[in-house]
Amino acid sequence: MTTRPEVSVIIPTRDALDRLPAAVASIGPNPNLEILIVDDGSTDGTLAWLGELAVADHRVRFMHGSKTGPSRARNLAIGAARAPLVAFLDADDRWLPGKLDAQLALHRAHPEIGLSFTDYRHINARSHDRGGCFAHWPRFAARLGTATEPFILARPVATLYAEHVVGTSTVMARTDLLQQAGGFNTGLASAEDWDMWLTLAGYAPVGVVPNILAENLVHRPGNVTGRMDLRVMAMRIIAERHRAGALAEDPNADTGFKARIFAARAEIAAANGHCLRSLALRIRALAYQPTRRGAYDLMGAIYQPSLRSA
Repeated sequence: MTTRPEVSVIIPTRDALDRLPAAVASIGPNPNLEILIVDDGSTDGTLAWLGELAVADHRVRFMHGSKTGPSRARNLAIGAARAPLVAFLDADDRWLPGKLDAQLALHRAHPEIGLSFTDYRHINARSHDRGGCFAHWPRFAARLGTATEPFILARPVATLYAEHVVGTSTVMARTDLLQQAGGFNTGLASAEDWDMWLTLAGYAPVGVVPNILAENLVHRPGNVTGRMDLRVMAMRIIAERHRAGALAEDPNADTGFKARIFAARAEIAAANGHCLRSLALRIRALAYQPTRRGAYDLMGAIYQPSLRSA
């Protein structure tokens, strides 16, 4: 590739060869981009497949990670990115048709945007649709209303702080700002993506495309989101770092965050067999932020076949 690409697509991967080809194929044929794939120590034949792919598709460059996690892998690619914009795509996920074009149009119309994201849907390992993301978050859904066109997000730090509305595989961000932030914080045990989006929201405006334009695989074995105890600890660190900025935009932003913390702690308690504690924590989460999802989880906790305290 001799001309500068418009977008650098970054894909970290480790032992995901069963999903990676579909992720790459979902990018589409746009010639004005580069695809940076970081193999983070795979043992499933990924490296050989990438060698063949790079020969077949001139847009592809692949790099070797050091088996130290997706954040370091993404940082390696951010340092090598040649485009002014970066788009993230996890090896487990897929973009839907029109995703890249919609965000590029938004960034061209508003070059001041530092970050944009789209709605996405959760799917399980059998590709069963588990619903869109935005609808799960009541504060954001209320602000979104019936919007169908891209827009600039009001109070971005507070919005992203209160609810986890951003899916990594939907993000497009300015390369210079990602580098200014120093890349993803690899000192965090989890939730590095949330920390990055909050940081970027503090730098520049945030754009939203209110359409489902990606699919996210949930409950893949070994997925970092299953390590909820580490995630809760990391979320507390990140919240302390960004709380002042969020509350300056919206004094009520902390209620959404606290509801998330209590819900996460409830999952940990349930996983450890502490059903009564899980029930109490779900009640507290629902009190901070009443949601249909929270009520459903609470009813599920109430009707556990056996309950024992922590």
